[in-house]
Formats: sequence, C-alpha cells, structure tokens
Amino acid sequence: MTLAETETTVRAGVARDVIMGRTADILADIHAPGIGAAIWTRSPDADFQRWVDGLPIRSLPKMKAVIPVGRVEVAVSATCEMAGLPESRERIMLAGDAGALALILGRLLNVSRVQIRLDVASGVMCPKFHTDAVPARLLCSYRGPGSEYVPAGQESDLRRVRRLRTGAAAIFRGTRWPGAERTELLHRSPPPDQADSTRLLLVIDPVD
Repeated sequence: MTLAETETTVRAGVARDVIMGRTADILADIHAPGIGAAIWTRSPDADFQRWVDGLPIRSLPKMKAVIPVGRVEVAVSATCEMAGLPESRERIMLAGDAGALALILGRLLNVSRVQIRLDVASGVMCPKFHTDAVPARLLCSYRGPGSEYVPAGQESDLRRVRRLRTGAAAIFRGTRWPGAERTELLHRSPPPDQADSTRLLLVIDPVD
C-alpha cells in the first residue's frame, strides 16, 4: 500500500492538487481526477549524491534527444562517456535511473518514444511559474534544488510555494493533458542557491 499525502485545493473541472508518496507507484496517480502533479518523494543514495555534487561543471552530462523509451539508459550512459566520466557505480546508477523513469512515463502515458534532456545550468532556467505545452512532463533534479510549484493564482503567496527535494521524481500535467480538466498547477526553476546554484536536471516528455 502506497503511503501518500495530498495537498488539496478542491475545484471542480481543474487539476491543481499534488499527491506524494514514497514508492514509484504514486506516479500512476497523475491520472486521478484533480491531480496536477504526482511526486515520488525518494531520497538520493548518499554515495551517488556526493559523486554528482562533486563533479566539475564541465563534466556534467548534457543531452537532448528523442529516442525509444527502452534506449534511454544506453543513451545517457553514452552521454556520460562523451562527457569524460569514467565508468563507476554512480555513473551506472544515473543512467539506470533515467532509463527507469523514462520507462515509467512511457507506460503511464502509453508512448513508445520520449524526448529526454539532461540540462546543466548555474542560473534560473525558467524563472516564471508556468504550465508546459505538453501532455505531461517528468522532472528530477539530480544535483541542486528541485523545481518549485504552486496553484495558479497563488504565485505571489510565498507560503503556498513548495519545492521538490533533490532526487525526487515528479510528473506534472501540461496544457495538452487529455480530457476536460484544466491544469492549474504551475512550476518553475528555483532561485539560485548562493552555496552552489549548479543544477543537473532530468526532463522527460512523451512523444506522440
């Protein structure tokens, strides 16, 4: 049984609620009525986190590609190779995790291909709260703070703004989500952290 917590702001015909759980099964709840985001609140492996946090910025893997969901792990591994990262347990974990998340998104949205990005940035990628022009988007920050989210209309109330944990995997509905419900949950890149603002962000979108 999944342990879950729901942030509820009930409004008929809109999706703005957030559901969180400690296992990957919670991500399937993105299909539940009124849910704007489903979040797997996992904690990173300590050795992996030290590894990725300690990598020089120039060595962080960057990529953007449209590929079959079953090839994501291989593609990320090849990207790490091209970035000059020697094979290690942690590199294998990064590629394996990205591949597993792509398979989850593909299964939940019934697609065989995804667009996958590994973005590296030391500034704010998307400073304004927004909803993406996709059916749904999976986000996971492997390094640096996670994305922030808030119900539409509450952007100026800092008490309502929440932030994903580093390592958490979240699926946000986009404006092209099928069905009659309107997505009213917004997200954005977090303000830079003064200690270390560099992020390694995994972004996975379904491809029709």
